[in-house]
Amino acid sequence: MKDLIYIFWQIIFREIVGFKKVLASKIIDLLIMIFTNVLVFTYLMPYFGLKSNYGAFIVLGLIPAISLFEAIPRTTTLVMDMTGNRKISYILTLPIPSSMSIAAISFGWACCSFLYTIFILPVAKIILFNKFDLSNLSIFKFLISFISIQIMLGFFALFLASLIKDMRYITWIWARIVNPLFMLGGFFYNWQAVYSISHVAGIINLFNPLILASEAIRASVLGQSGYLPFWISVLSLWFFIFIFSTLGIMKIKKRLDCV
Repeated sequence: MKDLIYIFWQIIFREIVGFKKVLASKIIDLLIMIFTNVLVFTYLMPYFGLKSNYGAFIVLGLIPAISLFEAIPRTTTLVMDMTGNRKISYILTLPIPSSMSIAAISFGWACCSFLYTIFILPVAKIILFNKFDLSNLSIFKFLISFISIQIMLGFFALFLASLIKDMRYITWIWARIVNPLFMLGGFFYNWQAVYSISHVAGIINLFNPLILASEAIRASVLGQSGYLPFWISVLSLWFFIFIFSTLGIMKIKKRLDCV
């Protein structure tokens, strides 16, 4: 068992080591995205009738949004590998069940995303200062929701890679998957707003894991009022983790002829 855990961790660590080479660049990109969103939604959009605290609402939505944008290139890289040199085959030869080795890749991706998106909250607080009220922040709930989001999107990237046969089909991800998930994922609004307009639309929207991620992270920082119950959102995220991990691992094993 110790050997399995050690190899599992080494696969995760391999992803982290590779990511560290671009970490500084990723943090610069992150700072630019935070600053531009704060500038537009805190200082410009109020002139069009939005509340001045809308910037804090938007910044928290950046956590699942940027994590999603980070996941998609990983999907592309894995598809390129499976249809090309198949470096993943080396990982599958390690003395560890193939399911665990494939799962470790997703956990590695989650760790990489964690390393820099964790800075979103403190940086946003520094920039917004008194326009970002943290009196309702629960650090415990924030970490639970934050980690759940990273793991969910790690396995989501794996699941997407399992669906794409070759690089000719990679372009449809942004139009057919990323855009609907993002635009209907609660970045600009909360779930309650959709449900108040149409109960049916609100219920359908619950099948979008990004809306659950947005609701969970905002409830943990801004307080429960106006958002889906925190623990229901988190449990729903873990339901999606189960679905994405089970289907993704199963389909990739079949594709790579794993035993």
